[in-house]
Amino acid sequence: MPAATMFQPHSLLWHYLWAAPSILLLFLAVIIYRRSQQREFPIFGIFAIVQGAAGLALYLMSVAYWYFKPPLVSPEFWWKANFVHLLIEVALKFALIGEILSRVLKPFPALSKLGKLMIRIVGPALVLAATWVVALSRPSPFPPIIATSLRLDLADYVIECGMLLCIFLFAAYFHLAWGRLAFGIALGLGIAGSVQLGTWALWSNLPVTFDQRTLLDFVNMGVYHLSVLIWLYYVLTTPKATLMDKLGMDKLGEKDDHSDDQNSGGHDSGGDDSSGSDLSGEDERQHDLVVWNRELERLLKR
Repeated sequence: MPAATMFQPHSLLWHYLWAAPSILLLFLAVIIYRRSQQREFPIFGIFAIVQGAAGLALYLMSVAYWYFKPPLVSPEFWWKANFVHLLIEVALKFALIGEILSRVLKPFPALSKLGKLMIRIVGPALVLAATWVVALSRPSPFPPIIATSLRLDLADYVIECGMLLCIFLFAAYFHLAWGRLAFGIALGLGIAGSVQLGTWALWSNLPVTFDQRTLLDFVNMGVYHLSVLIWLYYVLTTPKATLMDKLGMDKLGEKDDHSDDQNSGGHDSGGDDSSGSDLSGEDERQHDLVVWNRELERLLKR
């Protein structure tokens, strides 16, 4: 089959790139639950199930429109279903980003809880605000449901990429350990989001033809497929946490909490000096995080 034919809507490659990531995500969800990784990343397991099922449903509805006469699904119904999916996807993505930040800040429980809460609330709010601003500033030639879906999609990728970039820079600056699976999830999200954002910029600001727009769609679909394969790779290569490992981590966390209570319960005037001597061999930037975490815990206990 000629390459020009393959890069056309409804070609074999088009069908594969739409259906395969959704099927792989459902397969990924099964692996996550078989390996008990949903205990550490419950939102990621839900994300895989919802994205896989929704993507497959949208694909089947598209097939029902194009390959049945009369069509079983109208274009208006498909776009409404896609809009509902986008709303759910936005909520799940920022819950997942909050979960990643929580994993990065795991040694600092108070900062972890605050950061996760802020991302889960502020992220979707920023997406909706950005969608509203874009709608006011730039009229669209498309019908309202299509225009709103496109604006929501664009705002989602802008805020998502910004937050992921902040987490990467934050972890690099403070020399924080990611954890293998957390890094893999963030890497897949970042690659897919940044490429989608780049193709959006080209499509919005350049006079692209229909064929060029179709090629951009293939780029987005291919990169999303790559992101799913990245998630699959990191899920399969992340060692299983045994029961003894989990018990050991729980006991270590209890010990750390007890020592923090003892340090914070002593004399406040000498608290900073004692923590500085205990952390003399640690990174100075991580020491700052320890201080911030302790002060936030004291604030929350008041």
